Amino acid sequence: MSLRAIITDNVFRYFLLMGGLVATENLMTTYQNTGRVDLLGSALQFVVVVIFAILLIAYWNYMDRRAEEA
Repeated sequence: MSLRAIITDNVFRYFLLMGGLVATENLMTTYQNTGRVDLLGSALQFVVVVIFAILLIAYWNYMDRRAEEA
């Protein structure tokens, strides 16, 4: 499966949206509790969400193709 097909998938976009919102919420909570901005932590959290989203959607599409072949 190509990266272009994954990026155009709506589920991937929802994963990115939710990952971005959670990373932003985590950034604001950290700032509120400590008074520091943890951009690196939020960026790493977002990258992990992107990686898991790509893997999960690639797996879903693979299983969907297998089901259609059977």
